Amino acid sequence: MLKGFKDKALRKALDRALSNRQTHNTPVKLKTLGVLLDARQNVDVMSVMRLADQLGMKANDLDVLGLKEPKDTAKQQLSNNTNYFDEKMISSSGSFKSTSISNFVNKPFDVLISFYGEEHKALNLVAASSLAKFKVGFATVDNRINDLVIGADPNNSDVYIAELKKYLKILEII
Repeated sequence: MLKGFKDKALRKALDRALSNRQTHNTPVKLKTLGVLLDARQNVDVMSVMRLADQLGMKANDLDVLGLKEPKDTAKQQLSNNTNYFDEKMISSSGSFKSTSISNFVNKPFDVLISFYGEEHKALNLVAASSLAKFKVGFATVDNRINDLVIGADPNNSDVYIAELKKYLKILEII
């Protein structure tokens, strides 16, 4: 019963975050990049680094936030601009209990890449709450969150990276 209550509250928080989103009318140029990923899945972190490198990003202009299981989050060492969170770090009302989530969400990235292919309420809430100017994600995730949706297979990061790079060039973001 509590899980159902929290799910409904997170859905409301997601809708609220989407309705409060401000769009940017000025052209976006990629200088800062945020990557939100589901670290519970078999995510190839090297794919994220390769993506940032192919987009011409320096390590200090890249921030990564990943969702992990609670037992893995406690043991996780924080590394270069990479932080992890678990579902317990988001309250039932949808507010963030962790400074790493709040800092990530409040950073005005030029581009936020949601690098997860399956629906997850916590990841969707973080992505929707982000102050990023331009948001990109997979087509298999709630399309209201992202400005650009790429229909590549979430398991094939090479195709996703190639498509992302192509569209960012077309949109003159890179």
